[in-house]
Amino acid sequence: MEENYSNLGFKPQKRIIYNKLLPYNEQLDNEILEQICDIKENLAKAVILRDVRPGCIHWVSKLSRFVKLYGVCFSKDDHILLVKLMYKLAVIQNQEFWVMAKFAQMLTILLKKKELLSPDELVLEWRPLYDLYNSLFYNSYNTIGMLMLPSRTRRGTSRFFSRRKGETSNAEGVVENMIRVCRLYFPLNATKEILAEVEPLLCPFDMTMQRAMTYFELFLPTTLRPEQDIHGWRLWHERLIGIWNSCHNSSLWFWENSLFWLFSRLAWNNIGYVDWEEHLPIVFTKVLRSFRLPVSYKKAQVGKSDSLSQFATAMFIISNLGGGSRTQEHLGRLFKSLESYYHPSNSGAWTRHLHDFLNKLTLLFVRRLHRERYKKPSWEVEVPEHKKLSEDEITAFVQCVQTPAMLTMFSHTGTQDAGIVFHRLSLLRPEIIVPPLLQQLYSSLETTTEPHRLTASLECVVCVARALVKGGRHYPEGQTHVIPLLLQTLPGIDPNDIKKCMVTFQFIYTLVTLVPLVDCSSAIEEYTDLTEVEQEVCMQTAGFEDFVLQFMDRCFALIENSTLEQITQLDRETEKMNREENMLEMGLSSTFSAILTQAHPSIYQAALQRLQTFIKGKMIEIHVAGKFAANMCRSAVKVNPPEALKLFVPGVCRLLMALTDNEEIQNEEHLDDELLFNLLLLSELVRCSGCYLVQYVPEISQVLTRTLHLKSREGYHLAGSVVRYLLKYLGITMPAEYRSLPHNWDVPLSVSLPVRHWGEAGDVHNLGLTWVEPGEAEEAAMTSLVRTFLLPELQLLHQVARGKKEVSREVLQQSLSITLDILLGAGSVLPHWDEESIPLIEMSVKRDSSKFLVRKHEVEVTLGSEEFATNVRKAAATVILELVDRLLSLGSDDTKSLCRAINIYHGLIFFHGVLKEDFDARWKSFQFIKDALANKLAGNKQHIRSLLVERAVLQQESRVLENSVINFTHTHSRIMASLFSLSISQYSEVRSKSQSTLSQVFQCFPYSYKLVLPNLISCLKVNPTENHEQFKGSLYVLLGRQGKSLMVRRDWESLNLVWPALLAAQHSEKPSIIRLMNALSDAVFYHMELFAIYPQISEAACSIGEELLNSGEPRVKEGSVAAEAVVSACENLASMGTNNHRLYQCLVSSLAERLESGTLHWRMHSTALNLLGCLIRPDVNFPSCGVRAFTSNLIHDNIRIRETSVFYMPWILKNQKRKHKKIEIDPCTVSGASSIPSIPCPGDSRPDNLWLQYNSKKRISSEAEWDETKFVEKTFVGWYSWPKSMTVYAPASQQPTLDRTQEQLSEEEREVYRFFISQENIDKLISFLSLEENKDKDGFNTRRFWMFKGLFRNFGDTFLKLFMGHLERLVSETKKSSQRCATEIIAGLIRGSKHWGYKKYQSMWSGLIPVLSTGMARVTVETVEDWGTCMATASADRDPNRLAPLLELLMEDPLRAGEGAFNSSSRMYMLMGGLWQQEWRVSELSHRLLEYLRPSLAHPYKSIRDRIGSVLSGIFMYDLVLPGGVPTLYPHCAEFIEFILPQLSPLIQESDSGLAHEADSDSVKCELSASGNQEVHSPLHPVSSVFNSRVISSMRDLPNSSFADAEGLSSMLNAVHNNNNTGSQHPLIGPLVNHLTGLEGPSPLAGRESKEALRLSAKIKLKDNCDISSDICEPMDIETSDSLHFEKNSFHENSSRSPVNGYINGNEEKKSTVRLMNTVCRWLVGQTGRCYNGVTPEIYRFLPYLCQMESVDNDPELRSNCVATLAVISQALVLPSRITALLDAVTQVAQSSWWRARGAVLSVLQVAVFTNMFTVLDSPDAPHRVQSLVVSLLKDTRLEVQQMASTVLSGLIHCKFIQAEDKLLGEFTAKLERRVGRKRGGAKTVSPADVMERHAAVLGLCAYVSAFPYDVPDMLPQVLVTLSEHLNDPHPIPATIKKTLSNFRRTHHDNWHDHKQKFTEDQLVVLTDLLLSPSYYA
Repeated sequence: MEENYSNLGFKPQKRIIYNKLLPYNEQLDNEILEQICDIKENLAKAVILRDVRPGCIHWVSKLSRFVKLYGVCFSKDDHILLVKLMYKLAVIQNQEFWVMAKFAQMLTILLKKKELLSPDELVLEWRPLYDLYNSLFYNSYNTIGMLMLPSRTRRGTSRFFSRRKGETSNAEGVVENMIRVCRLYFPLNATKEILAEVEPLLCPFDMTMQRAMTYFELFLPTTLRPEQDIHGWRLWHERLIGIWNSCHNSSLWFWENSLFWLFSRLAWNNIGYVDWEEHLPIVFTKVLRSFRLPVSYKKAQVGKSDSLSQFATAMFIISNLGGGSRTQEHLGRLFKSLESYYHPSNSGAWTRHLHDFLNKLTLLFVRRLHRERYKKPSWEVEVPEHKKLSEDEITAFVQCVQTPAMLTMFSHTGTQDAGIVFHRLSLLRPEIIVPPLLQQLYSSLETTTEPHRLTASLECVVCVARALVKGGRHYPEGQTHVIPLLLQTLPGIDPNDIKKCMVTFQFIYTLVTLVPLVDCSSAIEEYTDLTEVEQEVCMQTAGFEDFVLQFMDRCFALIENSTLEQITQLDRETEKMNREENMLEMGLSSTFSAILTQAHPSIYQAALQRLQTFIKGKMIEIHVAGKFAANMCRSAVKVNPPEALKLFVPGVCRLLMALTDNEEIQNEEHLDDELLFNLLLLSELVRCSGCYLVQYVPEISQVLTRTLHLKSREGYHLAGSVVRYLLKYLGITMPAEYRSLPHNWDVPLSVSLPVRHWGEAGDVHNLGLTWVEPGEAEEAAMTSLVRTFLLPELQLLHQVARGKKEVSREVLQQSLSITLDILLGAGSVLPHWDEESIPLIEMSVKRDSSKFLVRKHEVEVTLGSEEFATNVRKAAATVILELVDRLLSLGSDDTKSLCRAINIYHGLIFFHGVLKEDFDARWKSFQFIKDALANKLAGNKQHIRSLLVERAVLQQESRVLENSVINFTHTHSRIMASLFSLSISQYSEVRSKSQSTLSQVFQCFPYSYKLVLPNLISCLKVNPTENHEQFKGSLYVLLGRQGKSLMVRRDWESLNLVWPALLAAQHSEKPSIIRLMNALSDAVFYHMELFAIYPQISEAACSIGEELLNSGEPRVKEGSVAAEAVVSACENLASMGTNNHRLYQCLVSSLAERLESGTLHWRMHSTALNLLGCLIRPDVNFPSCGVRAFTSNLIHDNIRIRETSVFYMPWILKNQKRKHKKIEIDPCTVSGASSIPSIPCPGDSRPDNLWLQYNSKKRISSEAEWDETKFVEKTFVGWYSWPKSMTVYAPASQQPTLDRTQEQLSEEEREVYRFFISQENIDKLISFLSLEENKDKDGFNTRRFWMFKGLFRNFGDTFLKLFMGHLERLVSETKKSSQRCATEIIAGLIRGSKHWGYKKYQSMWSGLIPVLSTGMARVTVETVEDWGTCMATASADRDPNRLAPLLELLMEDPLRAGEGAFNSSSRMYMLMGGLWQQEWRVSELSHRLLEYLRPSLAHPYKSIRDRIGSVLSGIFMYDLVLPGGVPTLYPHCAEFIEFILPQLSPLIQESDSGLAHEADSDSVKCELSASGNQEVHSPLHPVSSVFNSRVISSMRDLPNSSFADAEGLSSMLNAVHNNNNTGSQHPLIGPLVNHLTGLEGPSPLAGRESKEALRLSAKIKLKDNCDISSDICEPMDIETSDSLHFEKNSFHENSSRSPVNGYINGNEEKKSTVRLMNTVCRWLVGQTGRCYNGVTPEIYRFLPYLCQMESVDNDPELRSNCVATLAVISQALVLPSRITALLDAVTQVAQSSWWRARGAVLSVLQVAVFTNMFTVLDSPDAPHRVQSLVVSLLKDTRLEVQQMASTVLSGLIHCKFIQAEDKLLGEFTAKLERRVGRKRGGAKTVSPADVMERHAAVLGLCAYVSAFPYDVPDMLPQVLVTLSEHLNDPHPIPATIKKTLSNFRRTHHDNWHDHKQKFTEDQLVVLTDLLLSPSYYA
């Protein structure tokens, strides 16, 4: 619709359309122009004049307000300039974070509507954003928490400062959102530049991989036009896809989600242009795995599944639908696989993921269809025609999603999700979605025994209400259900079932809102073109009146049954309804209001009469039932004020006058219910349009004269409500009506037929909205009321305040209450006092003082008294200020009066007609209803008319709210002072309320807190014992609310006043004061941010500001800034920085002086240290006095003070760190390679990166070599590609000198030097650090390590000699605390020596090697963890050639014969710690280690075998080749397997040994041994404690989806060893579960979450590679192999013992082979769980060994290891190229002579097929092979294997894995139809082969029955009948059939009334005979 912009003079980008609906919209254009000019001029000038804070911040907030009120209502040129300005301001380096966040949020708002600006019109560079992100979140200062960002980079929140839900606390989120909106506008060459910058970070073994993927996901643009894709996604798509496929085993790797988000975004933004078809199977496989279903081998849940985001996966799937893609086919199969998990009876941790997936899938489908069909064309890439969704594809999608949604509907947690899904689907295909829901609802209404079923059905039908009532060509019959449903749901209004009652109200409300209640039955005679459905609906509408009256009768019954719960209370004023009653009140009033709003006048009149009949003469208690009744009356008055007011008000007023005619009533404290109820009724009746109220004001005034001064508190409160609401509704602007039809009721049916407008969207451009505004009559009435009732109260209060009159506290409270009610009621028409504003802070530009229009004509009420100011607010403020002063001076204990005075203060300042809390609640409610009824498909504001009217009202109220923000004046200052006095009152109730209001004042008026600081500081000086309340109140004011403490204000002057004053306060031992002091200290630590000392602004931003100042329409008034002003501004900026620095130094000096004085109590001493520590900054030197305070307190006697000092020492040393020189090198030159590959060639064996590898032959032996060697510390460098500019640290000789005298040190450094040069100090420090603080909880301390690292980095070996003696002593002791202290010092020393010269380096290692040797030999069970952390920390981020002495020491014979198993295991653990931190750069050492370990693979000690297994997984972790990469130098897994397999051959008994028959007949129970292995075990270290916060590196925290978040493998295996479970039920797995033994609940281990998010550092591989405890299996319950529940015959019972047991008890060679197998299992578990390669084809060669050995019963270790290994192998992701290898191995085992191996491999196949469903199905012959294998095993010679095969087949059928189901079913049926056996001598004989054949067919049919536990497909009845015919067949066929039928009965019992419809009568007869047991009496 074209709009006229002539008044504006330019075409606005995007206006808020709802402003057009306001009654004064013609006047808004001038207001807009004025606002734009002000914002442009002042914002630009603030930038030019370098006034970032407060100037820019102030006007950016006004820009934000402008966009909120008017939209992006400025020209395109101005829009672009504002975007550029915000961008330039946001990317300024080193500015305060909160300032940057303001600019970033504004930029995000400006770019939110991306269609407004195209990339051709706006270009934003990516590099500044990249640098900003890096400087904030990948900064070495941030690693140690020194940047103090408002995010998780510091400690968690305290109990005082828990973050509220929804509160923005994540600094990264702000910046990332800005990057996401800006990347659309990156230049064309950005992709190439980003790749060049980020690709060098790629290294799958390094934590920077996550960083690189985060960069890719954030920065890579994906919205380029198709012809530009050679500059975009084509540059990286194939490479990253290659990485994703190669590193497929990423279930525990943390960067896959970021990468998949990038793929999903690419797919979504380029639908039809990127071919994803070949990747669909692997994507759907990962999607299936990401739900974390309880599908596992023998209940062994393996770690976490793939952690793909549900939103990202849904986006990818929806993007690929259409255009002939197989995506829909895959999606259908996915939901078939998940169907049983959606069932309400099958819930678990996965349920949330499944529901979320449905939600996101439908959301994005609707978005895509909207984009293709309804969205206005813009610059964004359009979907090509061939890829657009067709009608058939839409239908297929809807049908696919419908089934799981119907199941979700009855889930206890999924009803809401299902409703949302149904709502979206009903927009697409109402004819498919609505009928089943109605059927469910009708059936639910027929029964009263299933309330959840009814409420769920009602909730879901509510969500499709619009599609139901709309009818239309797709589902016209929907309208015929509306009126019957309204009538049938009325019994749901039941006071005994609140939930059902509320859902019924919601149902009726929703339908009625969409349907005008008009009797259209006469239209049949007037219209000749009515369809049959329209005729039926028209006839039904005659029942509308009956419905309304029946609804009212139900409500009256509800009212009569609702009484206030009588709870003994001292004060009836505090009686409130409980939560349920509040909900009922809201539901009843909103529903009745909606009914009357939509009702035709004739129906309204009938309802009004019925309401009057009910109300008349009633005496109802006012707390519950009375409120319900009064609300119904309010609804009637609101809809039709003339009729309802005429009917109710005169009578109520007459009755009230009669009831109050007696003077005794005036003095009664407890009034009767009749008087109270009528007062309540009158207070609700006046809540309607003011123009109709005016005529009743005289009558109501008479009532008020009688009732306002009633002695009864309830009485005068109700009278106050009357006057408040009367004044409010006389003065507000509101719509005349809210009905759904735009025209009046008097339009005849012949002109407009209402039934054709059911559910119709309102036309926002032609809404027909009429407003009611206050006029002269209303103004006069309000003035009269205010002067009549307020003036006497002010006079009384004034006399009391002056001491001229004494009144009782009850009279005072009553007067204040009346005053408050009048002020709140008339708030919208009471102008603010007109006083000169007080500038709270200097600003270079003017402050905004805008006032917004809120009505056409100004309406103001004044007092008109000579005694008081004309302005009502001013007069009231003056009186209340004097009164409060009087009460406080008299020490009054009248807390209620003081609290009401505080409420008056609040109203005077903040209330101008709308309360923000009320507005927020209404906005939230509006959003909820809008979302429930919105048509997101069509978009374009397709909301119903009543919602559009409500939105217009909210737009009006938002303008009123903005007028509440005013300038700060002298009266404000006086009120603040009064509030502060009340905040330190002796009464807690008064203090709390005033403190809350004072905090709001501080927030509303920035910097106003400065005015109370002098008084606050004075109060801190009082004696806290004598003036406890005053002191406590002061502390609470200082603490503030919600983290807005005065302790962390961003103003150096304020901090200089507050912090010293707090420390100077006298000490108090009262617990409340101690808690407050701790909270204040916490407030600083948790909420203080780094704010600027030297503010700055870029010249680029200033130049944009000048452009904005001189831009086009609308032009600013003063478009220039004088050059002199700019120069002066620059000087002021510099002087401000100088002054800030001086104040900063003063503050540090003041705090340090207090600390050194020795007068502080220890708690205050600790607080002072904490405050001082928060002043350590990266940008300025920390003064020496502050340094001295921390160093001296390192040896304080108090442990808390010592810990605080240690915590901040790393910050001090980082602050003192000198800049180290870097030089640029050419990798090609250094390596001697001929060239560097032009395209990335990842790997560790390229000629150009070989020089980075560790080389023991080139050990550095001279200082010259030391200086020549180019050390590269970061382990990711060079693996994938080289950076454009390769820099390394210059040689030590070119670095800052370390051998400095004390005179050469800076003043700050001298303080550190003086402390640490003293042997006495060192001795004392070490003695403290080596104390045990928390028994069994102490571990390697990160802060101490950082301290020692900084010390040795800054001062070289100056202090080394002082520590060496202690080190030698500490490592020789066996105490945990001593060795822990030694490990911290050693790690700090090694890491801190990075820039030492060769001599110092040699000297250090010569002294350190003996110490390390001693320590490694003296390690204990308690300290092995600390030593492992020490080695990992020391090795992290260091060039391996620099660490040659350490690495060689670790490699030195770790498995020493002379030492015990524990020591050997510990050495291996430490070796892993040091080695794996080097990642891919120590291939030589890996080869040496592997060769060293080969002879020990079958080591006799279990602990060493376990450790070797973990080491092997670390060695082979690097056997990875990316596409286009080079082979690795590391050992190859395949070669090692070739070495191992021949040694395992004795474990497999050849079939020709004569034992095959015996093995096959083995059925001996394999009991698990209760006693463990008697060998010496190594302590296995839990993942949650090893290397979590101790491996130190410059890496941020990771989400809890990182690495190994489950329990350790060792825990799992130990659980297996100790498990004696010999249960008789085979573990059930998901949809494959529906087998003969019946359906069971999910595994208890399913979906286990990590106990805590692992805090990982840069080189976390140690944590995951060097300890077997970090392997990925969770604890599991293993059942014995023969736990399959089966019927045994005599043959089975006489079977012999397994010969496998003979192997275990055989000679030493065979025992050695078993030990080797154990080692291999431990290795395979680690290899499969942690390595990117996952299960390689070679690993499947172990399957025969594992399947056979997992059933041994006298070696628990071997058995449990095999089970764990099979678990991880079966659940591993299988690449398409490896499926053949898997099936070959499975087939081989299936042909084994060992029946238990055959049974085990079926379980493996079951899990592997389900978890790799789509890749297996996509393989050409794999589905057929799987089916053939399973079917063939139905005829196995062992019953157990047959049953297992039937179970697997059932799962395959259930998941739709088997393509030709009917064909297979026919084959089974045909086999049963053949005659078996022949008669010999009159007896029928059956051969065993025939029985086996027939049993196999029966098992096949049983599999079909078990495959459908929740429904009955068409073929199933006949299958059941067929099975029944064979109940008399030979054993074991009858037992199999009976068990299947029993399970069928159990699983189908709940819905049998629906299922039996699928059977014929004959089939039911047969089935009933089978399923029902014969009666005993039959």
